[in-house]
Amino acid sequence: MPIWEALILSSKLLVYLGLSGLMGGFLLFLMMPFIQDRPSQTRLLWQSYILNYMTLLALIGLLATILDFFFQVGALSQSGFTGMFDTVMQNMVAQSALGTVALSRLCVFIVGLVFCGMVYWQLARKITPNAYVTLIVAIIQWGSVGYTFMLSGHTVQLDSLYGYALAVHVVIALSWIGALWPLSDACKHLSPVVLNMLMRHFGHLAIGLVCLLLLVGALLAWELIGTVSNLLNQTYGLSLLIKLTFVTAILLLAAWHKFKLTPRLLTHGNAAMVLRRSIQIEMVLGLCIFVITAVLTTVLGPQS
Repeated sequence: MPIWEALILSSKLLVYLGLSGLMGGFLLFLMMPFIQDRPSQTRLLWQSYILNYMTLLALIGLLATILDFFFQVGALSQSGFTGMFDTVMQNMVAQSALGTVALSRLCVFIVGLVFCGMVYWQLARKITPNAYVTLIVAIIQWGSVGYTFMLSGHTVQLDSLYGYALAVHVVIALSWIGALWPLSDACKHLSPVVLNMLMRHFGHLAIGLVCLLLLVGALLAWELIGTVSNLLNQTYGLSLLIKLTFVTAILLLAAWHKFKLTPRLLTHGNAAMVLRRSIQIEMVLGLCIFVITAVLTTVLGPQS
């Protein structure tokens, strides 16, 4: 693999992780009002943990976005690592769709960091974050992230319908996978009753999101591949099948959590730790999906 492809793939993977941390954090913050309990010290600590998680991944995503811009410049200049600082090529990339995507993602990460700072300030003064403000910021963030993916990738040449489908697909996937790490931490900090409520609400929400995720994913895959023969005989199609295998595994784990492990939280003393380990396995599967997606969008293409 050429060095620039490897660097761009690595930075893109870090951008995915940064975006997933923000999107998943917003999803969990919006679920807080549905947990009918009196805010306890452990719950406040968990909220602080989510903020730390969002802040860390937003900073990683911010840095990765900047690096990705310079890597794209270097790849186009074809003059070694010094080519990353070629001002002419920088201006060309900045004025292209790549520049628009980079600027939009920088704005997403900066807004996310400002939101985290605002909520930190509120929690330090024992002020409950306003759910409506969180919802408005989350909608803006989700829409902005979806927009950046509409500007790049293999669906750019397709009808705008597929661009919107990709935006929905990406936002759901990032939010779901990004929520997994805080959920695994919740298994340590929240009481069984509160954890059960959280997981039940997350499970109910996941049903609708997963159905939509699969629908738009199938629509996009069919439009990009075209035939079953291409799916089985092309490198891109085989990579999609591998990705589908990981998606199937993560869906089976999610179903196991909802129908088996979550009900046991109220009756089995070790259920929370079992659930935590299972969520961590789900996180590894999610990371594999990110890696395959980065390869599909960086190294391979539908023509492969």
